[in-house]
Amino acid sequence: MTKLTAVGKNLKNLMKRRPLNSSTEIRITHLCTQRCRQCSVYEKRNEPASMSLADFRTITRRLREYGANIGFISGGEATLVPDLDKMLVEAKKTFPLGTALVTGLINRTPIIEKFARVALENNIHIQTSLDGLGALGDSLRGAKNFAETVLEHMKHIADMRARSRSLLYANIVINNLNIEQVPELIRRARDLGWRATIGVYHALTATTRFDEELRLKNDQRLNKLIDFLVGNPDILNLDAFILGIPAFVKSHRSEICAFRDAPLLATRLTIMEDGNVHLCYGDPIGNLLRQSLGEIFSGEAYRQRIAEYGNCPGCWTTCYTQRYLLVHPRSFGELKHNVRKVLGLKKK
Repeated sequence: MTKLTAVGKNLKNLMKRRPLNSSTEIRITHLCTQRCRQCSVYEKRNEPASMSLADFRTITRRLREYGANIGFISGGEATLVPDLDKMLVEAKKTFPLGTALVTGLINRTPIIEKFARVALENNIHIQTSLDGLGALGDSLRGAKNFAETVLEHMKHIADMRARSRSLLYANIVINNLNIEQVPELIRRARDLGWRATIGVYHALTATTRFDEELRLKNDQRLNKLIDFLVGNPDILNLDAFILGIPAFVKSHRSEICAFRDAPLLATRLTIMEDGNVHLCYGDPIGNLLRQSLGEIFSGEAYRQRIAEYGNCPGCWTTCYTQRYLLVHPRSFGELKHNVRKVLGLKKK
């Protein structure tokens, strides 16, 4: 789908008062090579464990029919799916504003190299996770020699990049245990030619779990880290998002719920390996293997879920809140900063 086609479909959906479907995450498997403390995806036992290529093509076709903008291909561990290379090529046709492969980079090097090469050749972005160094990293991600393995594969991919326009970035989820390591994690990523994004530990969705040891505290350590992060050229986050972290950590509430406050512009879909479609928390609102996206957005399950979100206490996540802040700057200064961030991405 071309960018011009996407604009036409977006305008059509806006005229019909339907969501633009700003971004879509397709989780192609719940199999994983890590056992992260904050995640329960690998505990799922439903079948199929991984999405077939045929089902993936059905889902991307229906996304193109409705309109799609930005896509993320993830898991579990996406590189465990043998047809990932073909899926990436299909995704590239579907998401005209950008596609990202989300991988933990914990797999055999030849497999990582194979799929990374396809991503780089198609200018598909690559996102990984880098939450801790040494024993802490192993504990947080449930993988032996976690940081060493991920950093080695990050270097290998950066060396392969050549003239690719793919953006390489490592997501760092800050929590109460790794907060002192975050500046070093950012530096390690930068030195390998990768950028970084900052997330905040939470247990808001069905696949994230509560862990008291990970829960951030609104203390001097956090304030010191925020000072380091604001205006930092090595991270991709909006300053508005970074500056809002302490208030959310203190109150566990936010005035912003993207689905409630911007249902047309900020909708983000998560499609599971069985085709089920989720918004944020709550049961599926439909199944894209059995329904069109237009039917799902016109259905009672979607209307009820949006009504439920009317009582949402809000969140502060990169997936939802930052997307809202990008298209809803609260001052002229935020608008200028957001524009600079977006233009800066296009130069990479």
